[in-house]
Amino acid sequence: MAPTDLWPARVLGPADLGRAMELSAAAGWNQVNADWRVFLELGHLMGVDVTGDGVVGTAATLPLGHDFGWISMMLVAPSFQRRGIGRQLLGACVLDLAAQGLVPGLDATPAGRELYREFDFRDGWALTRWKRARPDTAPAEAASHAFELRAATAADLDPIAGLDRWAFGCERRSVLARLIERAPGLATVAVGGGVPCGFLLAREGREAFQIGPIVATDAGVATALLERAVAFVGGGACIDLLDLHQEVGTWLAAHGFAPERRLTRMFYRRDEPFGDARLAFAIAGPELG
Repeated sequence: MAPTDLWPARVLGPADLGRAMELSAAAGWNQVNADWRVFLELGHLMGVDVTGDGVVGTAATLPLGHDFGWISMMLVAPSFQRRGIGRQLLGACVLDLAAQGLVPGLDATPAGRELYREFDFRDGWALTRWKRARPDTAPAEAASHAFELRAATAADLDPIAGLDRWAFGCERRSVLARLIERAPGLATVAVGGGVPCGFLLAREGREAFQIGPIVATDAGVATALLERAVAFVGGGACIDLLDLHQEVGTWLAAHGFAPERRLTRMFYRRDEPFGDARLAFAIAGPELG
């Protein structure tokens, strides 16, 4: 096995996005080019090159406010796995965020969780990815609510960012603005008594729409936001739901969604997650937190 010190990590740029997309598509990931570009524009995208093979491993960091930053896009080509490349990239990401005074955080799959625990990442929220392969054929039932659901626009960014900061404990206006732009037909805000009480954003993926984040003051608001989104999406969709919100999980199961995999929100050397899980119903996906 070749030692990884012969393959130093470097910062990736726009010219590397095609290769990054090849790696993620081969792994069956849902990302599109716009997802990768977020890290070029707002954070750092790193990779490991091997002569003759090009980029064989990637990882990304994304600062989220003044307290913590995100690590994601940890990906190593199958023929180069178990050679320490993932460990090398993870260490580089931890150092990158620590140098900015930020606590590193991430959403781990069961396989990745064991590596992250070796780096002293600690368990926080438990999540489940729910996926729907085809549209729900059940007839939609008209429902009345004590709040209004309407399309969210750039003018709603301030209240949306405020709710998001309350739920997830970070300031990520730039990320939220991009999500509103990417799927304006799905971006929704709930308003009760003239005050925003929830929102839902989403984005297109390579295979399915990624629904989330969803922030709401209660499960009724969250479910109403989901009903609107699911009615809009014509094909496959996925959502990463906090396990705490079992009522919403029951709704998903009744509307054609099935659990696909587990995720664990983890923070580096920190036992308590940031944010308020009572308001955070679904994350924006492991890429964006």
